[in-house]
Amino acid sequence: MKLFIGLSVLAISAFFFAPIFPEAPTGFDNKTNGLVDDATHTADQVKFDEIEQNSDGLGPLYNAQSCRECHQNPTSGGSSQVSELRVGHRGPDGKFQNPEIPIARGAEIIKGRTLVNDRAICPNGAFPSTEIQERVPDSEKIRTFRVSLNVLGDGFVEAVPDQTFVDLAKDQCKKNHNKICGQVLYVPILEAPGQTAVGRFGWKDQHASLLSFSADAYLNEMGVTSRLQPDEVTNLCNTVSEPNDKAGPDGFADIDHFARFMRASEAPARDAQLVQTPKARLGAELFDKVGCDICHVQTLATAPAGTKINGGTFTIPPALVKSSFIPTATSCSTMSAPATASS
Repeated sequence: MKLFIGLSVLAISAFFFAPIFPEAPTGFDNKTNGLVDDATHTADQVKFDEIEQNSDGLGPLYNAQSCRECHQNPTSGGSSQVSELRVGHRGPDGKFQNPEIPIARGAEIIKGRTLVNDRAICPNGAFPSTEIQERVPDSEKIRTFRVSLNVLGDGFVEAVPDQTFVDLAKDQCKKNHNKICGQVLYVPILEAPGQTAVGRFGWKDQHASLLSFSADAYLNEMGVTSRLQPDEVTNLCNTVSEPNDKAGPDGFADIDHFARFMRASEAPARDAQLVQTPKARLGAELFDKVGCDICHVQTLATAPAGTKINGGTFTIPPALVKSSFIPTATSCSTMSAPATASS
């Protein structure tokens, strides 16, 4: 699962401002933020850490075998050095177009996405002659890597009202005299067909909910289909029935466990010693002085308990309310971020 680019300097700058609301709980101790009990949170983490096999629906194209493979520094849900490749090209009109990547010696073309998977499950014993590894053709001149980002504390990000992001975008335009303006993206909510909300998770903020994001990552990063993403990227070498991810005895599928794990996670803890150093204090002052804080705001706050979000499919519980946190990747272009707590 690949999500956000964090900005440590923002965490430093926000240390010196008192929050309007009580701070969100922080830590890298694998504890719950109060949404569920620790035993349930641990069980959800087991699903997050679980290694997928071919028999589980891994692939046919994929990047990793578990969520923690890309999100595990310093603990499950954290960031990592693992990156993914995105490519494309400019069309005749000069606008960006998604790539067309041939696999199986040209027998099939992968379209409709910028992601290029690192791995494939075949050739293998069952399909010794089917070679489906993606390779970027010379036609795709636009290429970039995106690092795997922190997902800890993202339950607080999900609980921020859409209007907050709309207001931030307008405020940025006003403060910059329309030179730099945030772009608010309304995106589909997979679990609420026909409904949209402000995007804040995933590639280019393509998802508004953690459940939608979980389903997208399960498919595109591990190749595992679910009730929200039931179609494989390719059916070559595929032998597992769809959707791969089915509900267990508790009524929860893996994507439900992933979403609950992220919602119940504490926000990342900041380095309390570092923020007290003279260099950190100077950096915080300069950060605000040159206007970085116009886009990278100091804190965000969640909506009230009982607020229905994600097309009415999720109600914000008390554990995610009364919380102020630092949006470590909020920017003028994406308007979203992973969380750290304010203090």
